[in-house]
Amino acid sequence: MRSTRKILFGTTILAGVLAAAAPSFAQTQSSTPASSESTTDVEEIVVTGSRIRRDPTTAPTPLIQVSREALLETGQTTVIDYLATIPALSNSQVPSDTTGNALGALGLSLPNLRSLGAGRTLTLVDGRRHVGSQTGSLAVDVDTIPRLLIQNIEIVTGGASSVYGADAVSGVLNFVLRKDFEGLEVDGNYGIINKGGDETTKRISILGGVNLLDDRLNVYGFGEYEDIEDVNAESIEWLGKAWGLVGNDADPTTVGLTSDGIYDAVLYRDLRQLQILRGGQLTIANGVRPDPTLNPNVPNVATSSNCLAANGPLTADCYNPRPGLTYVFDENGNARLADFGGRVANTGRFQGTHIGGDGENPALFNRESYFPQSRSQRYQTGLNFKLTPDINLHAEYKYVYEESEQNGGPAFADVYFTNSYSLAQQQRPVLNARTSSPTAFLSRLDNAFLPANVLAQIQGNVVQPYGTSTATAPGAPLAQFNAPWARYTAWSRDRIQENTRELNRFVVSADGTHDGFGFVKDISWDIGYTHGEVENQNTEYPVDGLRYAFALDAVRDTAGVLGTPNAIVCRVKLLTANGATIANQNTGAAAGSAGALTASSPEVAECQPYNIFGEGAASQEAINYITAKTGVDEKNTQDSAVASISATVGDYWGAGPIGVALGAEYRRQETTGTGRTRTAEGRWLLSNIGDDWAPGAEYETKEVFAELAVPLFRESFLGYYAELSGSYRYSDYTTTGGDDVYGINLVYRPVPELAFKSSFNTSTRAPDLSERFGPRVQTFASITDPCDAQVIANLSDRTIANQRIANCSTQAASLGLGGVFNFSDPTATNAFRPVYSSSVSGALAGNTNLKPETSESFTFSVVYQPPIAPGLSLVLDYYEIEIKDLLSTVTGQTSANLCVNGPTLNDVFCDVITRSAVDLPAPNDDRFKITDFLQASFNFAKRTTRGLDFNVNYAADLADITPWSLGRINYSLRGTWLIEQKQFNNISNPNDFTELSSSLYYPRVRMTSSLSYSPNDKFTATWIVDWQTAQDIVQRRDAINNPDSRPAEYFDTGNFARHDLQFRYAMREDLDLRFGVTNVTNAEQAPWLGTTLYSNFDPYGRRFNIGFNYRPW
Repeated sequence: MRSTRKILFGTTILAGVLAAAAPSFAQTQSSTPASSESTTDVEEIVVTGSRIRRDPTTAPTPLIQVSREALLETGQTTVIDYLATIPALSNSQVPSDTTGNALGALGLSLPNLRSLGAGRTLTLVDGRRHVGSQTGSLAVDVDTIPRLLIQNIEIVTGGASSVYGADAVSGVLNFVLRKDFEGLEVDGNYGIINKGGDETTKRISILGGVNLLDDRLNVYGFGEYEDIEDVNAESIEWLGKAWGLVGNDADPTTVGLTSDGIYDAVLYRDLRQLQILRGGQLTIANGVRPDPTLNPNVPNVATSSNCLAANGPLTADCYNPRPGLTYVFDENGNARLADFGGRVANTGRFQGTHIGGDGENPALFNRESYFPQSRSQRYQTGLNFKLTPDINLHAEYKYVYEESEQNGGPAFADVYFTNSYSLAQQQRPVLNARTSSPTAFLSRLDNAFLPANVLAQIQGNVVQPYGTSTATAPGAPLAQFNAPWARYTAWSRDRIQENTRELNRFVVSADGTHDGFGFVKDISWDIGYTHGEVENQNTEYPVDGLRYAFALDAVRDTAGVLGTPNAIVCRVKLLTANGATIANQNTGAAAGSAGALTASSPEVAECQPYNIFGEGAASQEAINYITAKTGVDEKNTQDSAVASISATVGDYWGAGPIGVALGAEYRRQETTGTGRTRTAEGRWLLSNIGDDWAPGAEYETKEVFAELAVPLFRESFLGYYAELSGSYRYSDYTTTGGDDVYGINLVYRPVPELAFKSSFNTSTRAPDLSERFGPRVQTFASITDPCDAQVIANLSDRTIANQRIANCSTQAASLGLGGVFNFSDPTATNAFRPVYSSSVSGALAGNTNLKPETSESFTFSVVYQPPIAPGLSLVLDYYEIEIKDLLSTVTGQTSANLCVNGPTLNDVFCDVITRSAVDLPAPNDDRFKITDFLQASFNFAKRTTRGLDFNVNYAADLADITPWSLGRINYSLRGTWLIEQKQFNNISNPNDFTELSSSLYYPRVRMTSSLSYSPNDKFTATWIVDWQTAQDIVQRRDAINNPDSRPAEYFDTGNFARHDLQFRYAMREDLDLRFGVTNVTNAEQAPWLGTTLYSNFDPYGRRFNIGFNYRPW
């Protein structure tokens, strides 16, 4: 039995409420005042944020609503792109955030309330849990929820764990679906995604439903197909302008001088870089004279890493691009000296940034995807059966299939050409240690593809080296030396990534009502079971490092040993044909040992010579030879059962009945899967690998919960209405044990038109499966070795420096290297000066010792609907959230530092850093170098945020406020003032924080306004403005010590506004047409942000969309 009660509404105020629910825009739930003029029945319902049925005007927590019409009419490509325009959700993960090198996450659309992380936002469908699409996570891909089935989205912007369980730390998104749909509805949309290209998005959705058995049974079916085309860098118009700040001047190093009045950075357009040519560039060894005192634009370099004969041909500082020494190549591999155009980068040793000439736009070079291509099929069917007048049965099944693809840009490597090493070194041509990525390779000057003009210059090359500068003089010239060395910056095949996801979800439930028993009245109950599965398959096509090394080291078979005289062949084939064995760097087997490669080994026998010089010069056979295929197959499984009952237990003092709700929940989460290590099959790839998920990556939780809502008074001398409510939940996890949370809410309405709401909630977030059980997945990091003698010598804190010297010596001795290295004097002959030719390979992994995060949140809201302004409502929501024991990753660099920074070795961090005890057969000394590290999460961080949401809604019939009947207007303004957003991530100093408010992605104020005009019932035009304040790039206080760092206008982004127009026309009663223009003014991010894409500034320019909604019956 449905319970209703009379609430007095003024007719003019009712118009304001209807306006607040206008479908053109997401609105904050407003309270509805009473009036003595007329009455309206208001049905009590369950509103997101509570399980107690109540009048929605007394909802205890701040609530934002988004309608189905808003989602269908928006010009945004996806549901999440629209939701991200809501200030409280502005840092949600949109598809463009998932490109680059993210693996297995292509196209995932994850809501992120308050910018506290997608894993701290709970997403529900009809109040029930939904399986997560990100492996090992509960984060829900909201684009898997059928758009046409959505009735509205209710967003609670505050902690709600006591009502809905763990993970509702920053709030809840509840997707409320349409019920008992009868008829047929077809909705279609076609849109341009990006102004600079012709990429499109196409969607067709069909929903049909029928009522049977005297309307007791409703059966519905839904199907949708969506095709979103790939947007790559070349298609984005503003990226082609190649804006960027480049180094213009370095300030003097003389004591007392911090600036010289010349801007350190200057803005240029049409920048090019020679270092990143698709066809590669080769630079012959050279030296640069350091003079940081008299010419600070050229900095000093430590002697051990300068271009000196003693440092050898692998010294990176020998290969700064220089006119007359740098070559570029055409598609046939022919070489010519590079055209440097007009040099604009005046600082540092690198001279490859310029305008004009042979370089490439650094933003377009990768040709990578910025918006991934995707094709999606979504289906859902269900039934609703009224078993009795008071008991309803429900069942639904959903299937989603998604395919995504992206280009992550080409694989990169450095190839050194030199005869400095013996021919035997060519038997292990990958220069990296096996524990790092294979990005440094060796070939000799007899390489068959090396052009003759380049070879001649290399052979005659002489380097003028320089010593270290002094306080009064530049680096002195040293003795010249012959340096027949060159380094080629190589870019091989593109890193293509393919992703498929299949989602299956089943829900069965029953609910009902009962008049009650005795003093227990208005009983409502619900019981349901949900099962969900998401299977994720990700495929990559990386470069096989060892095969690449063999293929690029091509020579001429002058004697025809392999059959054809003077044919170009792989050197490795000639070596093995003459009886040599080749080191198998995949397994570590040395040349001449068991397991070494021979002529019959596939790596050798299948080798095809690869011409690395020039884009398109390599044959398809060579490309096929170096290309590997790896993949993962992972699966999330969720089982959830919830039972709840709510009722009232009497009105004892005339304020209204007391509401109560009780319930229990069981949930099980599991993740299984195979990693890339399995498909890599031991090969050394230019990509990362990862282990399988270990058995037992799962948890179960059993929970009980309760709510109580007590009306305090109604229409008394204390005010119009007040209610105190509370909620409590106890959870018992098989991984982290028992925990409880609670919430307290107060609603006070002194007069019908004004309401105050306040809430305090505690919440928890249990570590998800990836954080706790995630398998080792390879990652790479550029680590500055804390034991490097030069690094130690440069430390200003001599206490830490002395502790590092002692700890590094102790650690070296534990590896049998006691007394081998000097850690205190960088000029000593045995100084520890490690050379890392590439980034260090490490691993990301879970941590089974994690405990839950805990949080506290406070909200205070004011809702006002002034009687003197019918149709106007004002809402202010203040919020504070603090998360403690927050899970945060400790990087390899941090662990390496903390291992040796203290009075003694810190075993917690030393245990995750691996150093080599042996010297591998490579040009550099590998002893004591970092060869591996482990990055895992720990409960050490904290987050705090506070701010003010504001919402203004106004609706009016123009005939009521003007002498003419001109139609109707609806206006809404919704925004957030971010007062504070602090990150406490320093594990060494828990009180150290980074303030994010007003920094990039975190505008101090962001607001969205919507103005709709309907001259009649057929046509509506809507103007939407998304506006955000300037965000700091450089803090102005930092310029006190360096006032000429850049022009003042480049310190922040400037304010940003995007204007959208939407038009809807009801051609017939059963057919609506719509048209939209997104970013009408073609607003772009500030040029001085360079070529980094910031999604909150709308990178895609002016674009158009059209659509229709057809309802034949």
